[in-house]
Amino acid sequence: MIPVYVLSGFLGSGKTTLLSNMLKYLKLNGKRPAVIMNEIGDVNLDGLLINDEVPVAEMLNGCICCTMREDLSSTLLNLYRRVKPDIIIIESTGIANPLELIEGITNANLEADIELRLVTTVVSAPHFLALAHRERGKSLRLIKEQIRCADLILLNKTDQLTTEYINEVKNMLEELNQHVKIIETVRCEIDMGLMFNSIHRESEHYDQNEQQHPSIEKTNEHSQHHTHNHVMTYTHRFNGVVDREKFEKLFSKIPTEVYRAKGVVKFAQDQEYYLFQFAYREIEIVKINPQQSVEPVAVFIGEHFDKNQVQRSIQELTNIN
Repeated sequence: MIPVYVLSGFLGSGKTTLLSNMLKYLKLNGKRPAVIMNEIGDVNLDGLLINDEVPVAEMLNGCICCTMREDLSSTLLNLYRRVKPDIIIIESTGIANPLELIEGITNANLEADIELRLVTTVVSAPHFLALAHRERGKSLRLIKEQIRCADLILLNKTDQLTTEYINEVKNMLEELNQHVKIIETVRCEIDMGLMFNSIHRESEHYDQNEQQHPSIEKTNEHSQHHTHNHVMTYTHRFNGVVDREKFEKLFSKIPTEVYRAKGVVKFAQDQEYYLFQFAYREIEIVKINPQQSVEPVAVFIGEHFDKNQVQRSIQELTNIN
């Protein structure tokens, strides 16, 4: 059986960082992984962070659990037959409900030796705490569903909270999922031996969650009750180089409803390409190595934000049309 590992978690929680850590571990241990990456937008920027030696299947412009769920089974089967990997990792979009995409994996299991091994949900500790204190919003409802479906929760970014607040978050997580193992992390650093060898999925766990939370629907149609209908995206394609200082200042003007932004920019200062990631008011910029010809683009993801305001902020930058 080829084990399948699902990475879940809301926008900007740290799923791609976890994926990168997993791939490094597997390479060191002589394993041949394959990856399925799902994006809500029309470009896959996280794929730039993956070594070219790792087979990657992209599923863009949709959520695995809804409009593209049927394609997940065929994508899994194609990877299985074409690559014959030792392990398959699925990084789902931040707005996916893992309970629903399990159906796609199960369908593939009927035709191939593929087995769902583990569902890991990455939770940004400070973001979850802030949403929980507001006690409302569709984003909180979606995160709760991702928590209920998990076999393992990585409580990430714990360096940004006090011990008291961390314990408060852990208590809330345990109320939502009494079966789950919770591990506190910073940048999703975890003992990968534990993740790959010691923690496994229990099918009964999903059955119980489904009975306890019947509002989670399993249907082949994109139901109006899906909890991520509130999430929207805006894609901006740059027509030139960008001043780095002004680019970094741009994100102080971005609406607070924008939870996540990522993309590729070419800075005027050194004429080189950089990958940027923005989550919960913090931005990280990393030079792309090796340099390659990529389309400069930015994708903004959030909840009912003003796209015109984002567009105006971007157009204020020098050398951007």
